[in-house]
Amino acid sequence: MAAMPLDAHRITHDLYQGSSHSSLRAVRHARFSVLVLCAQEIQPPRSALPGLHVIRCPIDDGESVPPEDWRLAQRAGERVAQAWRGGHRVLVTCHQGWNRSGLVSAIALHSLTGRDGCTCAAQVQRRRPGALRNRAFVEALCSRLR
Repeated sequence: MAAMPLDAHRITHDLYQGSSHSSLRAVRHARFSVLVLCAQEIQPPRSALPGLHVIRCPIDDGESVPPEDWRLAQRAGERVAQAWRGGHRVLVTCHQGWNRSGLVSAIALHSLTGRDGCTCAAQVQRRRPGALRNRAFVEALCSRLR
């Protein structure tokens, strides 16, 4: 049985965003050293992800961004930026690779570049087709990251 291809798009150099449907083999083959898991419903045990540094950010893809989800996403985005600065290749995932991963990727971009949240959200949307369709996430990025 062939491994599923990597379902991910490059957001910026060594920072990618994608769905959780990629196989572990594809993730390893693409030389990722950091894997971010943003889907509440997809949080495999550490033993299932050997050789990867895992950042867990289990948030909901709802019609709002509760304060606890924003804090988790912000912390994960800062950890992504820190790993990236340390020379790591990072893959940020959620179920479809659109909203929750987009939120964390945009926060990481903000941390890395200092650009405002709307600009970072737009870059994620340009780079990953279908990303950040959740209006609540985009509104949170635009209003909270200036």
